[in-house]
Amino acid sequence: MASQFAVSLALLSAFGVGPTAARGGELKLIETDDALRVTLRGKPVLNYVKTARPVPDGIESYYSRSGYLHPIYSPTGEEITGDYPPDHAHQHALFFAWTKCTFDGKEVDFWNQAKRQAGIEFRGVADIRRGEKQVSFSVKHAFTVGEGDDRVDALDEVWTVTVHRTPDDHFLFDIQSVQTCASDEPLILERYRYGGMAFRGQSEWLGDGGGGDGGESGGLRFLTSDGKDRRDGNHTRPDWVSLSGRLDGQDVSFTAFGSPDNFRAPQPVRLHPDKPYFCFAPMALGQFRIEPGREYVSRYRYLVTSDRVDADTATKFWRDYAGPADAAGSPAAGVAD
Repeated sequence: MASQFAVSLALLSAFGVGPTAARGGELKLIETDDALRVTLRGKPVLNYVKTARPVPDGIESYYSRSGYLHPIYSPTGEEITGDYPPDHAHQHALFFAWTKCTFDGKEVDFWNQAKRQAGIEFRGVADIRRGEKQVSFSVKHAFTVGEGDDRVDALDEVWTVTVHRTPDDHFLFDIQSVQTCASDEPLILERYRYGGMAFRGQSEWLGDGGGGDGGESGGLRFLTSDGKDRRDGNHTRPDWVSLSGRLDGQDVSFTAFGSPDNFRAPQPVRLHPDKPYFCFAPMALGQFRIEPGREYVSRYRYLVTSDRVDADTATKFWRDYAGPADAAGSPAAGVAD
């Protein structure tokens, strides 16, 4: 039986309205000292963390960071992202971090905060735009190396987050990341199994990864554009990855689309065997470098629903995203194999 969301999508298509279009409604983007928040027709869509959120009891203070999205909401109001999870406190909802790197001759890891080698932090708001059909904000991040007074900036990053006006049954937003070297030193990314743009879901989706749900933990189902799940999809190169499950008794889904213009697109993905987490991991194919004077550009689109998205629906959104030539510029100009 077709889902309510798929039926809605079919009706929109019948009237010549693509997946990213919408009728009526109002988008609002609100900035506070600690966050940037977007709502659609009074419903929360997402929150950007400017000031590091308090570290929960029992979690070490070095796991604190800023510069990521949390919470991300479903259209029915469920928080689908997880932050400071006890099992992997370094995973922060929707975030970007590199893992096995070399900077100025030293090993650095921006992902595994317990190593205390590096960090990522919010540095300022660069731009805010409000329109009838979309709102966006651009924010500055710094990838820092070292601790305390000995920290130096290795990378500058600008995120541009764009939230589209959509029908009531789904949310849709884009992230563009532009990274540049902060000095004359390149950042060398070694071959590794994970690192990059990542998603961490709610701990309600945790489980033992075995038993009667096809190896899916906590009722969570992974599906890729190649028809693979978490058991056989790890380090494959799909156009999109979808996670569907239940939160507080409500079906929800989160689907991530990687731009065909990204470096090494379609990028390999890390699908964790028993955690509600995945990432796009271009370094899984081998070493590359972010060079001084050149930009490393990454683009992604995200679809959030209060339903379980099937492959046909995700593919329609993928074609809408990937079909036209990307007008933002050439891909991955700052990398070298």
